[in-house]
Amino acid sequence: MENKIERKKPDIFEANLYYTIIGFMFLTLGAYVQKRNLNSGLLITELIIICLPVFIYLKIRGYDIRSTLRLNKLSFKQVLLIPLITILFYPLAVFFNSILLFLLSFFGKVNPMKLPAPQNVKELLIGFIIVAVSAGICEEIMFRGFIMSAYKRVGVKKSIIISAVLFGFFHFNIQNLVGPIFLGIIFGYMVYKTNSIFASIIAHITNNAFVVFLSYLIEKFSDQSQNQNLPVAVSDKTILAFFILLIGVVVLLTVPLAIKLMKKLSNNELDQMSLEKDLHYDLKMNFKEKIVLVPMFIIYFYRMSVVISYML
Repeated sequence: MENKIERKKPDIFEANLYYTIIGFMFLTLGAYVQKRNLNSGLLITELIIICLPVFIYLKIRGYDIRSTLRLNKLSFKQVLLIPLITILFYPLAVFFNSILLFLLSFFGKVNPMKLPAPQNVKELLIGFIIVAVSAGICEEIMFRGFIMSAYKRVGVKKSIIISAVLFGFFHFNIQNLVGPIFLGIIFGYMVYKTNSIFASIIAHITNNAFVVFLSYLIEKFSDQSQNQNLPVAVSDKTILAFFILLIGVVVLLTVPLAIKLMKKLSNNELDQMSLEKDLHYDLKMNFKEKIVLVPMFIIYFYRMSVVISYML
């Protein structure tokens, strides 16, 4: 029987319905405001469309916001470890996404959608605020806070994986699907290891800030070498295959250390034993909880088919 605290949290049907509604708002209102002005539109999308409704809904329904979102403190050790673990896992996320791009390259030319790279320090700082901080806070409140908490009824392992899959699909970009799903799993596991949403918020901010900074450096490097021509023409598949091989070597160096550090996130052995026991708890979703997600997946697969048709 669920205890009083669990009854004060949303259930899976509510989380899935919320996900579907916010998804439609993201694709309509979010797309509209971003088209008018990208930076302000992204802020509106993150703060007003994705994050604020979570608090409004939990408040109206009388749910315990603190326990639902896991608004618990982190130790100093955890705050130091989380950014390092995130950066060490980043190459593996890139590796997985690169494999997907390589497979898609057989359908045609791959042209990943991405945000404009910062051109100067001012744009770099704006990118940190919008892409890293706002997205890191707001998206974690929704996915590792609201949605993952609701899915705890089907077990910790499933709640981590399902919330990560929903997070990946929420990007609505087939060329950037596997990486976000993998990172979502890492973020979710961090939340359960620490029992704090601030773990995934720090991790998400770190990841996005790292990506923004890398895009800034790549843009600077491209500016300096834009007049240089490659001596031999190479195909997309050749470039991707070489990149996958290169990033695979990096993964072999970083991931073992990331896993070792991840084990140190729990405060004590009792927390770790409790987590491992909870990971084996397993129940299933019912039909009502599943069917409410169908509209979002129909839209996603339609958008995916459009992207692939343009590649052909």
